[in-house]
Amino acid sequence: MKHVLVAGATGYLGGHLVTELSRRGCRVRALARRPEQADALPAADEVFVGRVTDPATLAGVADGVDTVFSALGITRPSDRSGYEQVDYGGNLALLREAERAGVDRFAYVSVLNGPAMRGRVRLAEAKERFVAELVSSSLRHTVIRPTGFFADMRAFLGMAERGRCYLVGAGQQRINPISGRDLAAACADAAFRAVEEIEVGGPDVFTHEQIARLAADAVNRPVRLTHLPPALLRTLTAALRLVSPERIYGPLQFFQAVMTADMVAPCTGGDHLADFFRQELAQRTASR
Repeated sequence: MKHVLVAGATGYLGGHLVTELSRRGCRVRALARRPEQADALPAADEVFVGRVTDPATLAGVADGVDTVFSALGITRPSDRSGYEQVDYGGNLALLREAERAGVDRFAYVSVLNGPAMRGRVRLAEAKERFVAELVSSSLRHTVIRPTGFFADMRAFLGMAERGRCYLVGAGQQRINPISGRDLAAACADAAFRAVEEIEVGGPDVFTHEQIARLAADAVNRPVRLTHLPPALLRTLTAALRLVSPERIYGPLQFFQAVMTADMVAPCTGGDHLADFFRQELAQRTASR
């Protein structure tokens, strides 16, 4: 039985990782920030409470662990914790503890095209700085580079519900987003097969316009498409970087980068975005 640690366990991908690794017969230790979060991790065998931004609280987190899986990262920084503190510093603190404990392998989920975005996108810069630390460490490593999560596509669904979807340029950039369940399986496969780096996407490749129309079909209403000039988005992002904190310009900077480039990786998995949209709408209806 493999003993694994999942960091970022309370997030979208982390929760799926806990479930997938447990299903494979692993003994799963989940890292959570607060004790009450244990209730949200029923598939975990253990819950370790610690904060990656406070390395002292991580002492012993990797003891007895064979493999660390880190889905640790933030999309929207706060005034107290930004990309540097979490995506880089938090993962680095976890890596140092894993090295001390003699862990065999550290699997880390970064982002597709991360090296190309480094230097111009703060989130990618933090992630890729950590990747460099991981590759140079004494541990064996696996770096997973997904295209984008189904959860990120909720933005299209929300816009469709309001009757207007905003696209960058002609909306013809392509992406094959992947579900949390399929990505968790791909992460486990890559780590247990000793793959050092893998790019992974979902089974269906769409243009952004096709995703907008898929969302419109799901909500069953006419949706107006509004095309934003890429130059306008670049100018806005650059201006905000000069006058606003990272929590404001950082997410827009990442959005601008991924919406103006193809994010397509080898197709895998069996979950489809259309089904995800229908499930999301059904859950919203049931909760009302």
